[in-house]
Amino acid sequence: ELQSVAFDVDLAAPPDRVWALIGGFGGHWHPLIASIKLTGTGVGQLRTIETIDGKRMVERLDAMDNARHSYRYTSIAGIPATDYVGTLSVKPKGGGSTVEWRVQYLPGGQPALIVQTISSTLLKTGLDSLKSRFGVPK
Repeated sequence: ELQSVAFDVDLAAPPDRVWALIGGFGGHWHPLIASIKLTGTGVGQLRTIETIDGKRMVERLDAMDNARHSYRYTSIAGIPATDYVGTLSVKPKGGGSTVEWRVQYLPGGQPALIVQTISSTLLKTGLDSLKSRFGVPK
């Protein structure tokens, strides 16, 4: 059964400013990421992520829309799930923006809770880190 994890955060900065930081597929802004190696360019590009706790993940860029401030990617390795697809987007909200990050997946032989915990930690930690960079609406 298809599972999903989704989080969003409201920020005081406009979408263009937020996208300038998080819109690249590199992901250097995320506090749980120790290093990222990009292979290729554009759609089909791979990113090999090493987390601060030594885990390694490989993801492929499936779609990029800079005008709409969104991209979609698929996990190739490192997450114990199949059909793992993530979307990161920034939308205008008032004078600021909302960042939405969601993933959908099928648990790949692991209890669904394991993949849900990994995904929730990655998404929530990343989004929470943006609050101190951009502020939150009053």
